[in-house]
Amino acid sequence: MSSHLFRLELRLLARERAAWLLLGLFAAALAYGLWNGSRLAQRQREAATALTQDSEQFLTQLRDHLARQSVDPKAIAGRGTTAVLPPAPLPLLATGQSDLSPGHETVVLWKLAAPADTRSELENPSHLMAGPFDLAFVLVWLFPLFLLAPVYDLMAGDRETGTLRLALAQGIAPWRWAARRALARALPMLTLAALATLAAGFFDGAGGTVARLALALAVVLAYGFFWTTLALAVNAVARSAANAATVLGTAWVLLVIVVPTFLNVAVETLYPTPSRPELVAAGRKASGEAERRGGELLNSFYRDHPELAPPGQEADFAAQHLTMQSEVGRAVEPVRQKFDAQLARQQTAVGRWRFLSPAIAAHEALTDLAGTGYWRHRAFREQVGVLQQAVSAFFTPRIHKREPITMADFDQLPQFEFREESPGVWMSRAGAGLGGMIAWSAFLAGWARLKLRPARLDSVTA
Repeated sequence: MSSHLFRLELRLLARERAAWLLLGLFAAALAYGLWNGSRLAQRQREAATALTQDSEQFLTQLRDHLARQSVDPKAIAGRGTTAVLPPAPLPLLATGQSDLSPGHETVVLWKLAAPADTRSELENPSHLMAGPFDLAFVLVWLFPLFLLAPVYDLMAGDRETGTLRLALAQGIAPWRWAARRALARALPMLTLAALATLAAGFFDGAGGTVARLALALAVVLAYGFFWTTLALAVNAVARSAANAATVLGTAWVLLVIVVPTFLNVAVETLYPTPSRPELVAAGRKASGEAERRGGELLNSFYRDHPELAPPGQEADFAAQHLTMQSEVGRAVEPVRQKFDAQLARQQTAVGRWRFLSPAIAAHEALTDLAGTGYWRHRAFREQVGVLQQAVSAFFTPRIHKREPITMADFDQLPQFEFREESPGVWMSRAGAGLGGMIAWSAFLAGWARLKLRPARLDSVTA
């Protein structure tokens, strides 16, 4: 009986023109989201490839030059070392912060103390309100609406027309009857969402991302099941289709718009982003003070590091600039640390409270799995900081001692190689969001089953 009802519901749904129209619109939205994401991913991939090729070409030319003669370290340091964030593992799945945070940075010895391009925009709930029209946008924003359209009057319409008693008189348990109808009506939309998620991995030719893609698929399906069980729970008590539609529409507004907005405001209030002008002003103040005391600072530096002082020679401008830059860096560092710490607190708070809305949990998980979220870009910034220290440690002593770069130094030149997080780290973050959505769905399913007991339905439909 149960499987027969499931197949019957699918056949009835297939006969509705409105259902086919909804499927077509949803498929078009998914395809446009994939196409839009692929354009951005292609631009970023081309930029990363061009920068990498340029760096490799420079190193080849430098090796050939060093094979013939040495090079002044100031010439190489002035050219800079480029750090490139590799393309995201699943860029078509979610744009995330990839259109906000730079995917590359050139580390120049003379500009190490300059404020970095630290942005206040986080991959947090505010992006659920204003963001690129990518696949994640369709799945988080529009997927619930397309999913609820064929499910919203699952039982409420039958109760309103008086046919609910007749349906339940067939001898099947109310819970099984309603659950199978809900699954049959939701299945086409769930299938399209799953296929689009798989396409985000396969169309991009992503290699080594099977685990990410499988977890993303689980997140999308769990998100869809949440809205399906919510519709089932509402229909268990709604007396009319209009009432069910109103409740479900209100739930979508609250969970997808209101709660993310409120959480965003709360996070900004509890952990306000430090003023970027404060960071710039601190750098300018320290720079002015260092320039005024340039000679004094350089003499003090040589007193502390006599092994770097050029014997019997006047200090040149480069050495004085490096000394002043070091002083500026020490003055700006507390403000920079305050800025980064507040951003980290904001993102941690978002992660802690994302379970208030499955939309937040799904969006955070999808961007994290795509490799375009906050945590991967933060890892990139931290590794760029390590590169800056390596550049300073390599060039500064040689410039102070006026030692040329020779072929023997070539293999020691600082180079950037991005290190991805271990799978266990991003799996735990995405798994937590997935677990939260499953918990919400289980609670709603249990509540609906309680409300769909035969004795309770008899009193409701009487």
